[in-house]
Amino acid sequence: MNNWLLKMRAKLMSSKGQTMTEYVLIVAAIAVAGYVAYQGLEGGINTLISNVTNTLKGSSS
Repeated sequence: MNNWLLKMRAKLMSSKGQTMTEYVLIVAAIAVAGYVAYQGLEGGINTLISNVTNTLKGSSS
């Protein structure tokens, strides 16, 4: 009986560790995807901000 309890405890402990690792991998994948999307959209965002800035400067003169 004691051996069975030790085996069950070991399974539960390894299961939690595996789940935490999976969450970390998912968060890392989301971070990488966000960074790649930011890099891809950076030129368009900078152009949009420049256009808005120029429009605001032109209308205040």
